[in-house]
Amino acid sequence: MTRPDFVKLTDEQVRARKRRNVAIALGLLAFIAVVYLITVSRMHANTTERRAAEAAAVGVIERADPALPAPVQPDAPAAPAGEGTR
Repeated sequence: MTRPDFVKLTDEQVRARKRRNVAIALGLLAFIAVVYLITVSRMHANTTERRAAEAAAVGVIERADPALPAPVQPDAPAAPAGEGTR
């Protein structure tokens, strides 16, 4: 069996191949960064919308059934341990 004849690249061709590989790698990294940033920004927007919807739903529940206990506000300080409803 004979060995195949391989093409021998010149130094200029090797440098050009390396430049192409670096350009492809940078393009791929830029694409990954864009996808990541879009994902994070959409998750933030969805979280904000969900919190607003939950707050609106709590208001509807309060008006619908006044016998329910008051909802816990995330920004309100917690009541001390000794003080509760009697």
